[in-house]
Amino acid sequence: MKKQLGNTFLLSALLCCVLAAASCGGDGTGGAETGTVPVGGETDVTAETEEMDALAARMNVDDGLETVDYEGRTFRIIGDDACEDYYIQDEETGDSLDDAVYARNLAVTDRFNIVLEAAVFVESDMVTKLKNSVMAGDDEYQLFAGHIIYAGAAVCDGLYYNWYEVPHIDFSKPWWSDSNIEDLTYDGKAFIAMGDFALTTIDSTYCVYYNKELAANYDLPDLYALVNDGKWTLDKLTEISKDVYRDVNGDSKAGSEDLYGFAIWARSPINTFLWSFGEKLGKKQDDGTVVLDYYNDKVVEIYQKLNDFSWNSEGVYLDTVSVSGTNTDNVAMEMFTNNQVLFMPNTFLVATTALRDFTTDYGIIPYPKWDEAQEGYYTMVDGGHEGMAIPVSVSDVDFVGTIVEALNAESYKRTVPVFYDIVLKTKGSRDEESVAMLDMIFAGRVFDFGYVYGEFGAAFWVQNLIEKKSADIASYYEKNHKSYDIRIADAIEFFEEYETP
Repeated sequence: MKKQLGNTFLLSALLCCVLAAASCGGDGTGGAETGTVPVGGETDVTAETEEMDALAARMNVDDGLETVDYEGRTFRIIGDDACEDYYIQDEETGDSLDDAVYARNLAVTDRFNIVLEAAVFVESDMVTKLKNSVMAGDDEYQLFAGHIIYAGAAVCDGLYYNWYEVPHIDFSKPWWSDSNIEDLTYDGKAFIAMGDFALTTIDSTYCVYYNKELAANYDLPDLYALVNDGKWTLDKLTEISKDVYRDVNGDSKAGSEDLYGFAIWARSPINTFLWSFGEKLGKKQDDGTVVLDYYNDKVVEIYQKLNDFSWNSEGVYLDTVSVSGTNTDNVAMEMFTNNQVLFMPNTFLVATTALRDFTTDYGIIPYPKWDEAQEGYYTMVDGGHEGMAIPVSVSDVDFVGTIVEALNAESYKRTVPVFYDIVLKTKGSRDEESVAMLDMIFAGRVFDFGYVYGEFGAAFWVQNLIEKKSADIASYYEKNHKSYDIRIADAIEFFEEYETP
């Protein structure tokens, strides 16, 4: 279990968050009456008290920061359009998430007497804007929060502080992802970090949605029990999906108007299987270094089974049409919302967007395991999520470290419970079992060194092959691996040769 949100006790703040949102003018969709008597004669008061205690425990986690009066100093973030939703909120709106962002920012700005601002750019332009600022030495930005792959590609430009040299940053705290230490630290150095201030690491996490009505029509077993028993594997997904097909339009040809057991966009969703099956491009060694390992016997077997599953099963629709779309706007998604698909992998984000008005009951489960021997269920976070970095041009790193730690701490305490528990669990999922699945999925997130620092290279080769319906993984590897390896090797060399400025 990841410490960030995996602690079941701390995650049980749902009811308290709902009640708080309602009392502050939120929509109150998850509100519950108190004092009602369910079967068995026990009241809801005890459960509510436990929820309140859980939130209190979360709020009472000490951030270890001394309160300093910074006399109105400006702290400016350079970010993409996520800034407008998750980072800056000038006033309360009555929306529970907006108000939680506002409350978080107010807690930090009032405590330290600062002004919080953001400069918003197109994600592909952010690194160039930051580089120009760093080269000019103008201390214009105090925090970079942008697309993780663009951020990682710029590490060799020397734009970022080593997080371990930034005062007041404590990766052992629950508002920082375990992956900062387990996956993104190389030889005691880390230049990009994942923390609760970057809420897109939640909404960009991949999961599997399933249509409950279709599951009942095909007499499927209890899928939640299947997951909990450790039996939700690729073989089980293949077994279930292959028998779910119907020629809806009667043209005797498989197409997007028919009904399928499984539909998937042939880009990041199909790519996520690599991580869900326990593989990583960059594998941490006992000495703290990272070894590049993305072509081995298991990866070859993974690709062969995925390719066969994607192209040779009657019950599978591989969406290669929407290759220029986004992960929330593609044919597979349209088919799912039209009740034509039993299983459809996508991110948490679609629960609160494309599926918000979907009237059919659906469930949420993790990506399958490779086999039953695999220890847990894993997933990855789409590359569009924000990674955080501190520009080397900041003039007062003590100030920046203090505010960054405070923003992440207050996000953990005030914003994440509302985002995760209210927006996703109450508005975005349909049953208590799905709520438990979300905790499991989020606990299994992987931030891979090879993905973050490999640019658009080795992390995407499986999806590239499957999209092209190519079975020759060996030839593809021989043709492309040198350029892939160089990208990550350059990053590793930078880590190894880095010296504190």
